[in-house]
Amino acid sequence: MTGRWEPPRVRGLCAGLLVAFSLGCGGGLPEGVVVRIGDRDFRYEDFRGYVEESLGEDASRFGSAVLSRLFERFVDDQLLVRLARDRGLVDGQATAQEAAIRLLQASPVEVSRPEIERYYEQHQGDFARPPRVRLRQILVQDRAAAELALAELDAGVDFGELARLRSIGPSASVGGLQGELSREDLPPALADVVFELGEGEWSELLEADYGFRIFEVERVLPEETLTLAEAAPGIIALLEEAHSEEVVRAAAAEARQEYNLRVAVERLPFEYRGVFADPVAPE
Repeated sequence: MTGRWEPPRVRGLCAGLLVAFSLGCGGGLPEGVVVRIGDRDFRYEDFRGYVEESLGEDASRFGSAVLSRLFERFVDDQLLVRLARDRGLVDGQATAQEAAIRLLQASPVEVSRPEIERYYEQHQGDFARPPRVRLRQILVQDRAAAELALAELDAGVDFGELARLRSIGPSASVGGLQGELSREDLPPALADVVFELGEGEWSELLEADYGFRIFEVERVLPEETLTLAEAAPGIIALLEEAHSEEVVRAAAAEARQEYNLRVAVERLPFEYRGVFADPVAPE
């Protein structure tokens, strides 16, 4: 859903103005400048600093394909900050993320009921859920502790309470709860054991690399398809994210035109391939 804005195709890398920006050859740009946004110039050093700040790595550690994508993101980030600042939405110290948030707040994203219903109908397979079990686990360090836990279970101690008291696993605080899991969520050998258990039944001792485990199937859940009401919150979140990306892309495209974006790709110290350099062979 992320898409990518594509500039109009022109003949030759240095063919001059595109609809939204001009490309390559550095014509009219001061020495060393790789991007001009309105009256502001950016040098390669600015991009290199952006990469280091964003990823914690020097740009020299990345190949041309990665640097090309990062360079496009750098340009769009600068465009968004400039646009949001000129609209009075942020101050001069704002980050690209802050600028994008303010631009989105200025153009609120709304998801309609028909959109939700249409997505649900078109993606029915996404809402099918296979048979699952609600699973709990007790994990202990040695066989003696595991056998003691089994004896306590046989004596009627609640599995969840025993997990809180005896288990050394990270889920001990929540009674060993592992969540709702399908066969595909478990290693095949473990799935064979777990899916033979009925509700309220627990397994024998299962040896692990780090101790011994006991599993209880708290509940067996049949195959089902989420209803529209159950699926709606996730659909709304997904569509809101998609619409937000569209708003941000549209804002960046608008800024390219408004600020007469110019990019001198031949000055980049790597082989740039992307939306700012898409030559077409002469006819």
